[in-house]
Amino acid sequence: MPLSSSNVSALQRIAELAGSPEPADERLRQVLAAAREALGLSALCAVVTGGAPGDVKSWHSTNGGKPMSPSEIKAAAKEALSSGTKPILSDDRVFVPMPRINGYRGALVGRGGDSAEAEVALLQVVSTYASMLVENTGLADALDGSNKLARRRMEEIAAIYEIGRAIDAHESTRLLNLIVAKAAAVMDGQACSLMLRNAHDGALVIVASYGLADDIVKGARIAVGEGIAGKVAATGEPMLILDVGSDPRFRECVVPRSGVCASMCVPLRGQDGGVIGVLSIRRHVPKPPFDSDDLKLFGVFATHASLAIANTDLYAQLHQKIQEMSTISDVLRAINSTLDIEEVLDQILDSITAVVGFDRCSVYLLDARTSEFVLQAQRGYERLEQVPSRISVDEGVVGLAARERIPIFSKQAPTEFGDASLEGEYLVAPVVVRDESIGVVVVDNCLQGRPVEPASVDLLATFVSQAGIAVENARLYEAMEEKYAELNVLYEQSKSISATGGLDNASEMLVTTASRIVKCDGAGLLLLDTKRGKLKLQTSTAAMSRATDEIMSAVRNDECVEFVRNKRNPAALAPDSPERASGPVAEMLNALAPADGNLMLVPLIAEDMSIGALVLGRSRAEAFLPGEFKLVSIVASHAATVLKNAAAYEQKMQQRVLELTALYEFSKRISSAANLEQALDSILAIVADLVDYDESFIYAVDHETGTASVRASRFRGKPEPIRQQETLDGSSVMSWAIKERMALVSPDVRQDPRFEDFNTGDRPVRSLMAIPLIVQDEVVGVLNVCSYTPNLYTEDNVRVLSITASQGAAIYKELEALSALTSYTDNILSSIAAGVVTLDSDGFVLTWNAAAERIVRLRANRIEGLHYERVLERLKIAEPDKNTLRNAVKSVTETGETYQAYKLVFHREGRDEAYINLSISQLLNSAGEQLGLVLIFEDITREIKMENEFRRMGELAAIGQLAASIAHELRNPLSSIKGAAQFLQKEYEDHGPIAEFLGIIIDEVNGLNKLTTEFLDFARPMQLELKPTSINNVVDKTLQLMSVHITDNNVVVREDLDHAVPDIQADEGQLEQVLRNIFINSLQAMPGGGVLSVSTGRGPSGSVCMSVTDTGSGIAKDNLDRIFQPFVTTKTKGTGLGLSVVQKIVENHGGRIEVTSEVGKGATFTVFLPQSGIPASMTSEVDQTLERRVSGELRGNG
Repeated sequence: MPLSSSNVSALQRIAELAGSPEPADERLRQVLAAAREALGLSALCAVVTGGAPGDVKSWHSTNGGKPMSPSEIKAAAKEALSSGTKPILSDDRVFVPMPRINGYRGALVGRGGDSAEAEVALLQVVSTYASMLVENTGLADALDGSNKLARRRMEEIAAIYEIGRAIDAHESTRLLNLIVAKAAAVMDGQACSLMLRNAHDGALVIVASYGLADDIVKGARIAVGEGIAGKVAATGEPMLILDVGSDPRFRECVVPRSGVCASMCVPLRGQDGGVIGVLSIRRHVPKPPFDSDDLKLFGVFATHASLAIANTDLYAQLHQKIQEMSTISDVLRAINSTLDIEEVLDQILDSITAVVGFDRCSVYLLDARTSEFVLQAQRGYERLEQVPSRISVDEGVVGLAARERIPIFSKQAPTEFGDASLEGEYLVAPVVVRDESIGVVVVDNCLQGRPVEPASVDLLATFVSQAGIAVENARLYEAMEEKYAELNVLYEQSKSISATGGLDNASEMLVTTASRIVKCDGAGLLLLDTKRGKLKLQTSTAAMSRATDEIMSAVRNDECVEFVRNKRNPAALAPDSPERASGPVAEMLNALAPADGNLMLVPLIAEDMSIGALVLGRSRAEAFLPGEFKLVSIVASHAATVLKNAAAYEQKMQQRVLELTALYEFSKRISSAANLEQALDSILAIVADLVDYDESFIYAVDHETGTASVRASRFRGKPEPIRQQETLDGSSVMSWAIKERMALVSPDVRQDPRFEDFNTGDRPVRSLMAIPLIVQDEVVGVLNVCSYTPNLYTEDNVRVLSITASQGAAIYKELEALSALTSYTDNILSSIAAGVVTLDSDGFVLTWNAAAERIVRLRANRIEGLHYERVLERLKIAEPDKNTLRNAVKSVTETGETYQAYKLVFHREGRDEAYINLSISQLLNSAGEQLGLVLIFEDITREIKMENEFRRMGELAAIGQLAASIAHELRNPLSSIKGAAQFLQKEYEDHGPIAEFLGIIIDEVNGLNKLTTEFLDFARPMQLELKPTSINNVVDKTLQLMSVHITDNNVVVREDLDHAVPDIQADEGQLEQVLRNIFINSLQAMPGGGVLSVSTGRGPSGSVCMSVTDTGSGIAKDNLDRIFQPFVTTKTKGTGLGLSVVQKIVENHGGRIEVTSEVGKGATFTVFLPQSGIPASMTSEVDQTLERRVSGELRGNG
């Protein structure tokens, strides 16, 4: 179709625009305007797409009307992509595809033209040129984007360069602030923050910010995994957030901020690749949001920022190390300038607190002997703070640091520090020299509440490792000084031991010297008694002194004696040595040193013979060193000869002193002996002091029977079984001594031909002495002394014992006579029926005979020797009764007048009253001087009770006579009256009033007959038919019999019966009468009704009880003591015999009845009955007593 003039004009205008210098965008709009005007379109639009559904660009031209809407443009783009190369005409629109150039696809879209064909022709021509202009526009956009990216790259490089120049060892804050400022500038952000992880808990803390308010920055801490920054720190992945409110990752944990169009957060990584923090930035509207290119660029910037931060830290650490090494060098130079351990430790403390900067410091050094760290110095602690002085190498954090040889950090005080610790962080650093921990340093910043910084840990470790060498050198120097001092002491002590006089002094000097030259926890000296073949602990110190009893017990064994005797060389006895495994020797060695301690044993050799051993113990695993063995051996070799000479001299002197002392003690003991047995024991005790022995005996000789009996014996060890009587047939040792009347000594009875038939049984007797006891040329006994060791006794021993025996024999004879007299007196006191008690002048009980035990019920062995006040405290009587006795004793003591009291009443706790006849008088010696008091008393309680019973029986007999008279005088007239009344009643039964009065007469006569019957029953002796009876059955039966009467009185019965109550021996019928009488009284006390409670149970002393309680009117207090008396009643009607009968029946059963009452609240009757039978009848005892009294009176009159 030919072009119209307007189309041609339009093409000319388009051709002119092709050479225009204006931008392609502007030229494309002018082309569209020219074509629109030529075609008369209302709107013409060029739509271009890069292929993606959302990648659409458009250029518009309108005639002043409304441009095409975005939806129309998107629809046109879709048509253009799907239409291929053919134009499309649709309604009032025309679509003309543009040629495809460099991946762009587009179309010209026109609206509102008149001729569609003309529009298509011109638009096809225009589309070619429009395609070229679109391509030019794309190239211009690409160039502009490249220039913009290049500018941002240059800005980033400049920022990174400036950040790199800002690295400073002293001021990291400036670098961090620069990083956030440059990040905001490069990324065109309005707010930026840099967060680093806290070294203690790993939380993110804002260390620098740009564009953030102070309330956001201050105190902000973000845990790893929380919020945007926390998630980036946890995952290590960068994040781009365009709309945090709709992002499902942060919908619940992040609150959207208004005005923020986008934000980015990237991790900051350290040299090891770990996340050390995050860098976050956000952009506010109307700025365009960040895109993926921005995130990449921000990540590169963060990487360089991380390097800058790491370089700053390295630079600061290097600078600090240089300063620390310089300081340490100066300090170590000062420390190494001295060998005094105290000065070295003081300088170490000064350096740790002043240079390293800790608040408090404690230095512990290892004591190899005890395997413990010992406190050597401390600084910064208050005066009252108790830092532990010793810490085991296996204990807590301190022990762990020493074993692992590395510093140990603790967020709280080591448990070893106890009360001296404060809340805060602690650091324990080992002092290591030649790969061995020789000590530990414990530091903290608790006083100021500061944390322990990692830099301080490194500095302390470096300093301590270098200072350890100085400590070791100082300790070596100190050890050399100590050794030199030990050699001097060794020389001086050896001279002192040689000059010491006496075995004890020499022994103590030796042990003390050994303890000084060798550090130990205990030392002791074991000495051999070569004569007796015994071993003993002569002296000991420290730990061995505390185990003296155990050691003394162990060394008595013969194997221990042989072990020490055969030892010739010093020995180190470790806990695992064979000698300490088992057996008597092991028992001794383990007693000398603890089971986990080491033991040094150095034999004492004098004249090629062992006289004992010097032992040193350590209660820890540290072994004795060879040098220590040499020092102790030198001292022991010098001391052996001194000890042997001192022992020999002291044994002779001790023997002489012992003999004189024994004679003196013998005189004292014999004179103070209270009886023959004590005197004989005193003789054997003196013998034990004079000579060594294993057995000793005193035999009493009976010449009539030709036997000797053992009267006293003593054994050094466990008592052996012996024959208590020996026959004097001439073959025994005693027979020989009695016959010859002289002392006998046998060094070894097994080798003595005189006693080939001597029989010792299973006892290993070897040495023996037999000394006759002679009084007035009569042998009264024999003293035998035996030992299991041969060749022990000499004539000197016999001489001394003979003196003792001669004195003892005379006293033996006198005491034997005194013993017989004393025995006779004791028999009298034990046989007498009255209680006899003697008190000394101070009021202490001397004697308490058997009758006193029986009456008072207190054993003599628990009373004798006590003051009488103490005895009164034990008596279970009322306090007024005790005061009576106390006043009586006091009166006799002060006045000397005899106190006599008859029928003295004592109120015993929980028991009946007791009646005593008492006499108290002074006990005088032959010179009339008061020695004490004698109390004689007799229990007459039984006689008093029989008298009361006798009186009661007399009263009952009188009542019986009265009852018989009443019955005789009343029953006959009453029978006549009753008979006449009954006759008249029949005669006048039709006369109402007369018959009624006659009935009253008959009832009253019946009442009088009943009264006379009760009188006779009460006075008549009761005969009991005893058989096993259940009190529960008695209660049930009686209640059943009286049920009608109880119901008529409107009374409710409550039972509480103990079915575990045993049966008793009783008369069931009489017990029913007891309950029946009590029930009747209770019902009469409740005329308006009430509650009757009946219970059974166990009573005191194996008895059973029945209790009846009513809710009636009660009994007045002044009537309680009279209700059981015959003919006493509180009712208008009644004989007053009901409760008297009850008491009589109960007492006949051996029981008792008690009553408690409160007026207006009722009364309780409780009956106690014995379980097994009844006691012997008091009546028979009364009869027998009367018979004895009458017989006595007749004999007296005769």
